[in-house]
Amino acid sequence: MKTFHFYDRGSDRPWINPMLTNAVIVGHTTATSTKLWLRAYQENSYRMVICPEPLLGNDEVATDWNPKTTVRQGKEVFSLKNIHNGDTREIANAVLTDKANLEFQHDITNVWEIDGLKPGQRYYYAAFALNLKVRKTPWEIVPDNKVNRFRTQNGSQESMTFGLFSCHMPYKKNSFDLVNIHMWDRFGDELEQRNGEFILGVGDQVYVDGNSNVSIWEWLKKIRKEFMQKVKPEDRVEVMRSWYRDIYRGYWGHRQLRNVFSRFPTYMMWDDHEILDGWGSYSAKEKKNLLDSWWDWGDDDEKLLLLNQMYEAAKLTYDEYEHSHNPSTPADQFDYPFTWGKSAFYVLDMRGQRDYTRETKDRILGQAQMQRFKDWLGSDAVKNAESIFVVSPVPVVHAKSFAVNYLDILNVADDMRDEWEHESNWVERDVLLDAIFAAAKANDKSLYLLSGDVHIGAAFRMTHKQYPDTRVYQLTSSAITYDLPWAKASALALVVNNHGQLQRDKDDSEPNVAFQLLMEPCKTNNFALINVQRNDQGKTEVHWDLYGSAEERATVTKLERLVLT
Repeated sequence: MKTFHFYDRGSDRPWINPMLTNAVIVGHTTATSTKLWLRAYQENSYRMVICPEPLLGNDEVATDWNPKTTVRQGKEVFSLKNIHNGDTREIANAVLTDKANLEFQHDITNVWEIDGLKPGQRYYYAAFALNLKVRKTPWEIVPDNKVNRFRTQNGSQESMTFGLFSCHMPYKKNSFDLVNIHMWDRFGDELEQRNGEFILGVGDQVYVDGNSNVSIWEWLKKIRKEFMQKVKPEDRVEVMRSWYRDIYRGYWGHRQLRNVFSRFPTYMMWDDHEILDGWGSYSAKEKKNLLDSWWDWGDDDEKLLLLNQMYEAAKLTYDEYEHSHNPSTPADQFDYPFTWGKSAFYVLDMRGQRDYTRETKDRILGQAQMQRFKDWLGSDAVKNAESIFVVSPVPVVHAKSFAVNYLDILNVADDMRDEWEHESNWVERDVLLDAIFAAAKANDKSLYLLSGDVHIGAAFRMTHKQYPDTRVYQLTSSAITYDLPWAKASALALVVNNHGQLQRDKDDSEPNVAFQLLMEPCKTNNFALINVQRNDQGKTEVHWDLYGSAEERATVTKLERLVLT
């Protein structure tokens, strides 16, 4: 069975960049708590220390100091001990997590939820091992005053800025050359300079099938028969998890990305490329053909079984690497709400329940998630918010359904069905938009949809004939690193709708929702910063700043600023 694992496969599993070994992601953060996700280098017992002051001076190095814990009057005290002269420095106000055993069973990862923090406070953190065996230093994540820090929410603030990104695929599709990684440096710099508080990753944080050199679906095609013969049915999902974990460790191995995730609370939601391109948008016949190759046809039942096992592995790995540091949800639920300052957010899961073959007309979100979302729209969190944001990883408004990804003719069917604009999704989309507009009207507020997926940056305003004075905006940022050829990007920009009306189900003739494009579509790699503040008249404004890349100069410029109310 080890033959099929991706652990320590060396040259058989080439990556152009070093893979993620040890890292921290700052997750869901409130005024008094945070989640810290750790991936360690090796199995061991670990703790984390969080402190409102830097653990080390700027001219000190972590390897000169070892962490030390003692108990004094029933209270645990954290200190640093100098390995050269034995001096001990007590760290006041340090918060220590419980011990956790990080094992390969969970890919040497763990999430701690830390309570008892103070609002609006910057905290510094580090991680250390308890049972050293080979390594000389116990530090797993060394104290670093520039990188390993975050800030809790400040509920009294009058202004809030957060980042938005999607589609991290920093490799050319076939050649495996590294591209656009400078976008992460600029993203972090802009967030730092503008006091950014958190970021939203709204889909395709990795690509399991993006580059042919490391596509795990190409790997499955290659070894399918041998895999079925040699791997026991009860072991297959666990082996497949090693493939998905390999993708995360490769795509997140870049220092530039880790430096952002380690400084700003990061909220994530998956899209298809965390599973398989177009997942949930295939007909039954198309699904059976997904694992076909020119040398290997037939065995439909076997291939469907493998597809379902791959999805289970994808779901478990997404939970392990992304969802575990989001706000907590019940088992098998990935959609979630949260609040930040005076803004309310709901992040929709458009992949976990998606099924194009479902007979009922709720093929994307499903009935249970739609009801949770409607309940949230009527909740006190929304009523008390000054601004309302909803993450829809795939944009509600983008291009006409017949033109979506027109140039990608080999995959046009699933790409079209992925879109809210496809006729198979019109009924569910109208239910979603009717609920959104009704809530915005009831609360006398604008509502903002945040999206990625389409490799175009764009902004739209939507209106509803039943609520003519209510505004809903769609803001899309995609892609932060994906290498899209200029010709194809230009073609995608051409099919973006400038204005129009959203068609309804065939039984209805009169559209309810009209839309208008507010900016020239961005055809380059991009990310967005969104600021919420009150203007001089006391009205809440949302400022949308889109930053785009020029790869040949490795530069990033602010392309567009929109002020939305």
